Amino acid sequence: MKEATKKKIKDETLDWIYAIIYALIFGTIIRLYVFETMMVPTPSMVPTIQVYDRLFVEKVTYEFAEPNRGSIVVFWTPFVDIRAQQQLRTFDRFMDFFAPAQFEDHVKYVKRLVGKPGDTLRLVPVEETFWEDIKNGEIQSTPEWLDFIIDYYESVDYIPTQIKNKVSKLEINGEILPEFENIYYLRDAIFEDPKFFDYIAYPDQYRYEIATSDLFFMYKDNFTGRLIPAKPTIEWYREMRDTLLFTDFYENELSKLDLPSLIFKDEEGLVNIKIPEGYYFFMGDNTLESQDSRFFGFVPVENVIGTTFLRIYPFDRFGKI
Repeated sequence: MKEATKKKIKDETLDWIYAIIYALIFGTIIRLYVFETMMVPTPSMVPTIQVYDRLFVEKVTYEFAEPNRGSIVVFWTPFVDIRAQQQLRTFDRFMDFFAPAQFEDHVKYVKRLVGKPGDTLRLVPVEETFWEDIKNGEIQSTPEWLDFIIDYYESVDYIPTQIKNKVSKLEINGEILPEFENIYYLRDAIFEDPKFFDYIAYPDQYRYEIATSDLFFMYKDNFTGRLIPAKPTIEWYREMRDTLLFTDFYENELSKLDLPSLIFKDEEGLVNIKIPEGYYFFMGDNTLESQDSRFFGFVPVENVIGTTFLRIYPFDRFGKI
C-alpha cells in the first residue's frame, strides 16, 4: 500500500474519531443543559401523555423562570423508586448516567404542578348537583378515570356514596383557579389523613393508627378491568416504604419540616396542605392511577428538570404536548 494511501486512511480515521468525540462532548453538554428525553412508563397523565410515550424535555426555561401552576413538569424523584427503576429501558439508563450525582439512582416523574411555595391546597368534594348534571347531560367533559368509574357501576345512581365523596376539585388559596376548572381529583392519601406520610415512613410504629384509620383507596386493576376499593394494610405501607425507600426520604427531607403546621384538618374536616418555601406539590391528571404528591409529599424546587414540549414516539402521535 502506498504511503499516500496509508496517510489518507489514517487521516480519515482520525477525523472520524475526532467527530465522534466532539459529538459525545456536545451531546453531553446539550443533555446536561438544553434538553433530554424520557419514556413515561405509567398512566398517571392520561390522556395528555400515554403509557410508553417518549418525550423531549426542555430544560432551559426553568433556569430563568419558575413553572406556573398548571404546567406539566418533569422532575427528579426526591426518593429512590425501585419499581420505576426496573421499568427503565437501556437507553434511559444510559442517559441517566449523566444525571447530577445527587440524583444517582433516582428516576424522572412527569406531573402537573398544583402547588407553589406559600400556597394552601384543599381537595373539596364536588356538590351533589355535579352528579345530577352528569346524569342530565349538562356536563359533557369528564375525565377518562371518572368515565371508567361511572361505566363500572353502570350509572351515576349506583356509585357508592363513599366513592362519590372522594371526587373533588382543587382549591388553591381558597379558590378554584381557571386552569383547574375542568380538572378533578380523588381525595386520597395525605388529603384524607394528615399522618399518612408518617404511616409510610414508620408503619410498625403506627400500627394502631393504620388499623383504625378510615382511609381507603380505589385501584384500577388493568388485568381484570375491575375497580377495587381497599383499605391500605400495614403490609401495603411496608411495601411503599421499601419500594420508595421512603424512610430515608422522610428523615432526610420531610422531617426537617414542621409537618403538623403544614398538614392539618380545618373546621370542615378537610385536610389543608401548606406548601413550604423551597418545595412544590405535584399531581397527575389521571388521579385514579397516579402516584403523586398525595402519596409521597413535597418535592424540592431543585429537583425540577424542565417541561415537556414534544412527543417523539409513537410516531403516529408525534407532535407538541
